[in-house]
Amino acid sequence: MKKVGIMSMQRIVNYGSFLQAYGLKKIIEFIGEYAVEFVDYEYEGALDKKKESKKSRLKRHLNPNYIPGKVYTKKCAKKLKNDLKNIGVDEYNYHPDIDTLVIGSDEVFNCIQGYPVGYSKELFGKNYEEKNVISYAASFGYTTAELLEKYGVADEVSNMLSKFYNLSVRDQNSFDTIKKLTNREAQMHLDPVLMYDFKMEMKKYTTSEEGYIIVYAYTNRLSKQEEKYIKTFAKKYNKKIYSVGNYNSIADKNIICNPLKVFSLFKNADYIITDTFHGTIFSIKTNSKFCTIVRESNKNKLKALLSHLKREDRMVNEINDIEKLYDIEIDYHDTNEVIKRERKRTVQYLKENL
Repeated sequence: MKKVGIMSMQRIVNYGSFLQAYGLKKIIEFIGEYAVEFVDYEYEGALDKKKESKKSRLKRHLNPNYIPGKVYTKKCAKKLKNDLKNIGVDEYNYHPDIDTLVIGSDEVFNCIQGYPVGYSKELFGKNYEEKNVISYAASFGYTTAELLEKYGVADEVSNMLSKFYNLSVRDQNSFDTIKKLTNREAQMHLDPVLMYDFKMEMKKYTTSEEGYIIVYAYTNRLSKQEEKYIKTFAKKYNKKIYSVGNYNSIADKNIICNPLKVFSLFKNADYIITDTFHGTIFSIKTNSKFCTIVRESNKNKLKALLSHLKREDRMVNEINDIEKLYDIEIDYHDTNEVIKRERKRTVQYLKENL
C-alpha cells in the first residue's frame, strides 16, 4: 500500500485548520488504497525579526478581551488536542517513511508570518527531495514574490518549488507568486472543507440549538462599532449571539466543541456574520444565510473565494449592511454546481499526482 503524508496546519488551534486537514485526509483515503498520515515540519524561525513594541504589547494586555480570550484559547487547545488524536495527530511525526508528501492546504507557503509557521523550509519540500512532493490548495497568504525578494529568500524558495512534482494553490496571489518565481503555472483548487462532503460526520454531530446567530471572527478583530451594531441587530430580531472557535465578548455563548460539530451549528443558525475565510466556507458548505465582512487585510482572498463560488452578493464592506442581507434568501443552486464540478477536478488532480 502506498504511503501518503500530509504536511499542513493540523496543529493550529483553529477549527478551519483542523477541518481542512481532516477533509484532505478523507479525500485521499476515498480515492485509492493509501495509508495516510500527518507529517510535522521543523519550525526554523521567522524572517521578520521585528519585535512587538512595549506600547503595543501593553495595549494588547490591557484589552478587556485579553485574559478571557487567553483562557478560552487554552480550553479550546486542550479540547482540540484530544480531537486531533482521533484523526491520528498525537506524537510529533518528523521525516516518516512515505512515498508521497502532500503539502497543504491552508497558508503553508505564507513564510513571512511568525511562529508556528515562519520560514520553515520543510513546508517547501526540503528534506523530501527524493520523494514525490506535491501541494494541494496551498496559499502564500499575504506573502508575495516582492516580499520574498525583500527578505532575500526568493531564489531559495524558487529552487525548492521547482522540485515539486506538481503544484496546486487556492488563490490568485499564490498562483502569481509561483509564476513569478518559477515560471510554472500551478493549478487552482478549492479548500478541502468544500471538497469533502462530511455527510457522515454531519449526521453524527448534531445540535438542538435554535434562535441564534453565529459570529465567526477572530478575538479582538471586531471594532467597538461593529460589536455595538451586531448586539443591536441581534436584540432587534430576538436572537442569541454565539461565537464558535474564538472568544468574543458580545457573545451570549462562546462555544468550544468537536470541530465536526461546527457544521450543524452553522446549519441551524438563523444568520452567520463572519470576516474569515473558513467562516465563509462553513456558511456556504451548509447552505446557510450569511454575510462576509470584507476588510483591507482579507479582501483579496475573500473576494476571490466568493467570486469563484458565485456569492459576491454576500459581501459587506460596512457593518450597517448586514441587516440588508439578512432579509434576502440565498439560492445556492449555482454555487453547489460549482462545488460539484470542482470536486471532480480535485479528485482527478490527486489521482494523477499521488
